[in-house]
Order: sequence, then structure tokens, then C-alpha cells
Amino acid sequence: MKKSIIGKSIESVFYYLSSKQKRKAFLLSLLLLFSSLMDVFGLASIIPVIKIASEPKIVHTNKYLSFVYTKIGFGSVQDFLLFLIISVFVFFVVKNLFVLFVNYRQVRFISDVTVKVIDMQYSKYYQLPFWYFNNMGSAKILNHVNTTPDLYCSFLLQPLFSLFSEFMIISFIVIGVALYEPVLFLILAVILGPTTYLIYSSLEGKSRELGQRMDDLRPLSYGILLDSYMGYVDLKLTNRQKTFQNKFLKFVKEYANLKAMYQLFKMIPTKSIETIAILGIVLIFTYSLVLSNHTENILALLGLFVAAAYRLMPSINRILNALMSLKSHQFTIDNLELYRDKHQNQEESIEQKPISFNQDIAFENVSYKFPDGKKHVLNDISLKVQKGEKIGFIGSSGAGKTTLMNILLRFYNEDSGKILVDGVPLTEQNMKSWRKLLGYVRQDVFIMEGTIEENITLGDQNVDYNRLYRSIEQASLNDFVKSLPKGIKTSVGERGSKLSGGQKQRLGIARALYKNAEVLVFDEATSALDNETEREVTEAIKHLSDTDITLFIVAHRVTTLKDCDRIYEIKAGELVGQHQYDDIFKTIM
Repeated sequence: MKKSIIGKSIESVFYYLSSKQKRKAFLLSLLLLFSSLMDVFGLASIIPVIKIASEPKIVHTNKYLSFVYTKIGFGSVQDFLLFLIISVFVFFVVKNLFVLFVNYRQVRFISDVTVKVIDMQYSKYYQLPFWYFNNMGSAKILNHVNTTPDLYCSFLLQPLFSLFSEFMIISFIVIGVALYEPVLFLILAVILGPTTYLIYSSLEGKSRELGQRMDDLRPLSYGILLDSYMGYVDLKLTNRQKTFQNKFLKFVKEYANLKAMYQLFKMIPTKSIETIAILGIVLIFTYSLVLSNHTENILALLGLFVAAAYRLMPSINRILNALMSLKSHQFTIDNLELYRDKHQNQEESIEQKPISFNQDIAFENVSYKFPDGKKHVLNDISLKVQKGEKIGFIGSSGAGKTTLMNILLRFYNEDSGKILVDGVPLTEQNMKSWRKLLGYVRQDVFIMEGTIEENITLGDQNVDYNRLYRSIEQASLNDFVKSLPKGIKTSVGERGSKLSGGQKQRLGIARALYKNAEVLVFDEATSALDNETEREVTEAIKHLSDTDITLFIVAHRVTTLKDCDRIYEIKAGELVGQHQYDDIFKTIM
């Protein structure tokens, strides 16, 4: 059975609320209920004022008004009317202050839930298997982690509260009017009921289409914007920046047009209901002039209709806007439910066991194929590496070298075979412990916008400066850091814009050494460098030969592998040879 948008939305929200937040939501609902009662009472308090103003003698004929009039001892009806007006004004001041307090509690609650949903999204995507994460794209992840939760809470959670409070207000008003003035209830039902239903029916389908298309456009525009700034140099040199700008603006214009249309749809209920309400006033007034002899009663009825419509129209408008908001933002529920499956997000829930590396790492018949692949990219790889050895890997692009390293790093899990560390298989149960022993330096080293210290320690709150300076020296960065006026406090710019290629690579090496890595993986770390810079990085790697760090070096340039104990050749996913550097060098020469 298909759930209503309200039912689906409430079920989704409850998934994210803790027990404490559910209690807060319940308390907030009670405050909104009391606030609604005060709104209704405020409307009801106007009725005696209208009645007395149009028919002063009612003060003596109505037992309730007569009781108050006599008990307090007013000298005239005019004094009594003035008292009522002042009382109504004071009540409205108190009521509105209370409503502001409730609104404050509501927005604070929604803000807290927004932060929690963003936190859960961040954790969820970081727990995804590497293959899924790598194939999603940065723009889509940014949209789902940062933008979607904000839209979810602003345009789905907030409207749910609005629906509840406005529905209660309308219910109380309608029940009160039905009991006090059945004729007025009938007029309101005939005029506002069908109108509300027709407006929602005509807009709800289009609202969902608009919301879905706007969500599709966000990651597209984010993606082009990211590409534009990351490719600044290339686009400038090829004079293609205008092409990217036009692509970006194309999506921005479509998004702006859709947003304008959505805002227009939000205005339609207000203007439509206002027009119908005016029509109701015209009909009542026309009836009083043409068909009725009881003008005073009709005018009183007209005053009550205006008072009721004045309060009902905003509530009906807010309900319609809330329903349209829920409909147009159902996509946020679908986005948040992506990758919620346990088998894709189980890393944090698995009990971790320690693992140590003192002897060797053995690859035993390791095979692997990508989730969307039809054939294996690694076939039956077997080799053993002793602790402290320096091992090289060569092979053409796509041979499987990087994939093998990703299995060692546990970003991929082998389909068959296993990797043993001191005889213990690498599994999800010891993955975190294993990664503590690993360092990774790739071709495009991750550099964040911060200082040299922050990039080496990755934001460590308790920096060990002895270890930091030792890692800088071992990575052959000492002379460079000493030449800087601010030393390790020097900013490296966005994505390391102030560093050379070799300095970035050595920064990556220093990061791994600061971590006290026992196994260091170099994946094409020098392939994008010129000969002189490659020599500098190779020297830094050579300095590690005097340590007991185990090195795995993937390289296209054979010279990078000069100090390796042995070099394995991989071809089409298979281990086809084991070489020494001198043999390979002679073959090349």
C-alpha cells in the first residue's frame, strides 16, 4: 500500500530522531497545540467586541456579558466595550510573545536535527566501500552530504510542524464556529473547502516535478564549477573558460527559472483563497441588501465571516504551502536513504581486533574484479615480502598494479585468495588496526589548504614536534622548511598551490613517517615529475632504506626502483616475472 506524503515524511523524520529528540518533538507539539488554542481564543475574543459594537443592548441580554458587566460594576456600555478592547489587546501581546518563544524552540530543534542528519550523511559516505565512493563524483557527494539535509529539514521537517499547528488552529476555529454560528460554518465550508482541495490538486503534481528537477541540476552545476576552478590553468591556456562558464550558467538559469516557478506556485494559494473570501463577503453583503430584512444580523454575520476568514486564510495558505513543500521535496527522503543498507555501511559496527607486523606479508592466490566488471583485473597473485624489504612493481597502465595496492590498503576486498600479515588474514575485523601501520603516497598527493604542519599531522590536536621534525628531515624537506620565514607554520595554498611537485610528494612522505607507518606504499609517486624533481623524491625514498619500513613502490620509471630488493612485473592482472634492477636497466639500455 502506497504511503501518503505525510506518513512517509513522518516515518523518515523518526528514523533520524533519538529518543531524547522524540521527547522534545512531543513537547514541542504540545506547545504548538497550546499556541493554537491561544490563537483560537484570540479570534473568539473579538466576537463579543463586534457584537457589542453592532448591538449594544446585547450586554444586558447575554447572560455571560451581563454577569461580567454587573460583577465588575461598569457605569456604561461604552466603558465596558473599552475594557474589552484593552483586554483583547493585552491578550494578543501575551499570546504573540508566547508564539515567538514556541517558534524559537521550533527553529532550534530543526537546527539540531539538521546538524545530526549532516553528521550521519558524512559518516555514511565515508563508510562506503572505496569503489562506490570513487564512482559517485565529488559534486554528488557534496550535494547529498551538505545540501540535501538542509533542504530536508527546511522544506520537510519544518512544514510538518506547520501542518500540525495550522491544522489544529483550523480544527478549533471550525468546531467553534459550527457550535456558535452554524450558518457561518456552512458558508465557510462551501466557500473555502472546495477551493482548498482544487488548488492543492492542481499544484501538487507539478511541485514534485519541479523539486526533482532542481535536485538533478544542483550536482551538475556544482560539478562544472569544481571543474572550472580545478582546471584554471588548462582552461586559461586553451581559452576554454567561456565554454565552461556557459555550461555552468545554462544550469544556473534553468535552476533559477524553476525556483521562480516554485515561488509563484507558493503565491497562488494565497491569492486564490483571498479572492474566494472576497467573493464570500460580496455574496453575504449582496444578500443583506437584496434579500434580507434583518440587516443588523447580516452585518454581524458579515463581521464574523471577515474575522474567521482573516484567521483561516493564512492557516489554509500555510497548510497548502506545507503540503506542496512536502511534495516537492520528497526527493530528499530518497537521497538520504541511498546506501543505507547494512552491508554497505558496516565498517563502524564491526568489532575491531589488533594486528601486528613483525615478519612478513604474504599474498596468496589473490584475485579481484570490480563490482560492475565481467572479468578479473587480478588473477591468482602470490608473493611474499619480508619486513623491511623494498619491493617494486612495474607494468603497463591498467595491468593491475594500483588495484593490487588498493587491496593491500583494504580499499578493495579480494574476491578469492587472501593477504596474510605474520600469518593472520587481513579482514574487516582488523582493518583499522592494519591501516594504522600504513602510509600512502600517490601521484596526486592530498594537500589541504593549511600550513605545512597541518598537512603533515592532518590536524593532530596534540602534535609531537620531535616526531614532526624527524619526519621532515627523513623526507628531505628540512632545507626547504628552514628557508621559509614561518617554517612549518607556512601556508601551502589551496591544493598546495605554493609547492612544487617534488615538495608535495615529500610532504606526503613526511605525513606517512609522522604517522609512524611500518608499511609505505608509493603509487606512481614520481611519474608526473621532471627528472630533477624525481631525483629529489628518489633521494627521499632512498633515505628510508636505512629504516625497517617496508616499501611497496609502483612506478613507470624504472630509475625510481633502483634500491628495491626485487621488482615484480604485472601484465593483464597476472604476475609474469620477478627481476632485479640491474637486469631491467640492462634490458632498457
